[in-house]
Order: sequence, then structure tokens, then C-alpha cells
Amino acid sequence: MAGTRGAFFKLTTTAVAGAALLAGGPALAAPPRDAARRPSCEGPVVGCVQEARRTLTRLRDRLGCDHRAPFPVIYVQLERALEAAAAKPGSFDDPDWLAGDLNTGFVGLYLDAYHADRQGRPVPQAWKTAFEAARTGDVNAGQDVLLGANAHIQRDMPYVLAAVGLTRPGGASRKADYRRFQTVLDRAYAPAVQEIARSYDPVLALADDRWNPVAGYTAGRLFRMWREQAWIYAQQLTAATTPAARRAVERRIEANAARWALLLNTVHVPGYRAVRDTYCRTHHRGAPGMRAEPPRPGATAGQATPTTAGLNRSAT
Repeated sequence: MAGTRGAFFKLTTTAVAGAALLAGGPALAAPPRDAARRPSCEGPVVGCVQEARRTLTRLRDRLGCDHRAPFPVIYVQLERALEAAAAKPGSFDDPDWLAGDLNTGFVGLYLDAYHADRQGRPVPQAWKTAFEAARTGDVNAGQDVLLGANAHIQRDMPYVLAAVGLTRPGGASRKADYRRFQTVLDRAYAPAVQEIARSYDPVLALADDRWNPVAGYTAGRLFRMWREQAWIYAQQLTAATTPAARRAVERRIEANAARWALLLNTVHVPGYRAVRDTYCRTHHRGAPGMRAEPPRPGATAGQATPTTAGLNRSAT
């Protein structure tokens, strides 16, 4: 099983990272030359999650006080919660699918977008909005997290789901495991919010569900809604029988995520960027700097779309 999963993962993520054209747009990103920047998935499934967590931890630490850091902070906490769940027998019907193929492919797409933007290459509009807000906007860390989560869940997730398959080899739906993953998200919420409030942005203390349970409830409902929509879009991608039908679904996915990004990026508080920077310099242990390198001048957004046709997981 482990060898099959490793081979499947390499095939899937190469295709997801590589990219079909959407309305003549450029590809998202070629697979990074430095393979160590992407997690792999071979061997025990818990090891897959641990490798993803270590990769995200290195990115989080390298970003320091850069405003892109809160999103990998959330992601590291999520991987910790998933690692604990995957190590517990019976947490999922098919842990190889959820904690192996799906999780690793999903992390890989985020890293592809991050490195493409960092190198000045085109990224989908939802990611472009998120990265530009983090680089230049007077938004709070909660907005940075939501902008990243929107791009990753509403834009990236449907493509990964369609690639790794919505049904098991016998035809049974994998939706139950997909929904069980929400429990993992819920467990990661509190420690992630507390870490961001402690080290990056004090305003996130308002979202701490230890004394503001409404915040945790609202965030949970939002992520559930986004994840349900991602599953629906993945079903539509899987059901598309012609290139034209698939392109129509892809346009809906990209437009929906871009609209949400615009909404989440609406509110800016003049001067709040400096507040966050000063706070992080004081509270973030080992923060190496305030800015990571911007993309190359002249970089533009591209409507990149991973190609996942024909890659639904086969029986193992």
C-alpha cells in the first residue's frame, strides 16, 4: 500500500502542479526545482503528515514577522491535530486517502502558490489577492488567515479532491471521512488563534474561543460552508465529460474564490500594518525580519488551473 500511495502521490501532485490552461491563462507553477520544498507521501500515513508539518514549520519560521506567516501558523497546528487523529485507530475509514493523498496534495498546492508568487510567477486571483494584502495592506492577521483559507479551500481543494478521487475503489463515497476532518480543523482552531495573538497580532485575541465562543462557532461555520462548496465543485469537475464542460466548472471555481477574496480584503485600517510589525518585533521569538522578498516587478495574476483529468485513485 505504501509504495502504491507514494507512486500515486508523485503522479497526482505533478499533474496538479503542472497545469492546464484556463481561457488561455498561464500555468500556476512548474513543480519547484527544489523537491525538498514539497512534502512527499511514502511509508506510514502518520509519517506523511509529519513531513508536511515539518515543511510548513520551516516555512513559518523562515517568514518571521512577514504578514504571510499567520497562514502557515494555522496550517502547522492543523497538521499537528491531523497527526494525532491519524495515529488513533478508527478516526477515519481510509486514513491513507485523507491524511495521505488528500492532505499531502493539498499542502503541495499551497506551497506551489507560495513559491510561484515569491518568484514573480502568475498565481490564481484568489491567491494573488491574499499575497498582495499580506505584502502591502493594512489588514489584520485574521484577514490574512481568512484570505489564505479562502484561496486554499475554495480554490485549491476542488482540484485536489477531483484528483485523488471522491469514491473508494468499491464505489463508496469518501464524504464521511471528508466531514470527519472538520473535527480536526475544530481542534486546531484554538491553539492557532492563541499563537497568532501571542506572537503576530494582538487583535486575534478577540477570536480566542476561550472567552469569545461566538468567534470559534462563526469560523467553524464558515469553514464548513467553504468545504461543502469545494466538495460540490469537485463533483462537478469529476462529472465533466468534455474539455468545455470542465473549463466551465473551473471558471466557476476561480470566480467564486476571487469574489470571496475581494470581500475579505475590503476593510483596511490605515496604520495597522505598523502596529502589527511593532508588536511582532517585540513578541515573536527569533523573528528574522519584517519582510520577505516581493515578487519580480511586473508579475501579473494568471487564472491557473491544475489538470487532474484521469487521475482518480485506482484500487490499491
